Amino acid sequence: MIDMEIYADFSQKVQVNPKGVIEKLIEKEIGWRNWIFEKDGKFYLGSEQSAGCHSFDVGDEITEEKYRYVEALQLVLKRLG
Repeated sequence: MIDMEIYADFSQKVQVNPKGVIEKLIEKEIGWRNWIFEKDGKFYLGSEQSAGCHSFDVGDEITEEKYRYVEALQLVLKRLG
């Protein structure tokens, strides 16, 4: 936890969990339990779809910028341990 003061029209001391913040940023970009991958020079968002008792992976194309941003966030999260 990191103690932080945020200044606006008011001041309030808050505790921030850096790992939790990074996890939320990743979730905001790609959703919960989804992943990113590169294939043949294109970038994809992977997700698991379910059909009854069967599941399969789906890949939706995303921009390289979004891919690199999420990749960087994941690296920071890994470094935070």
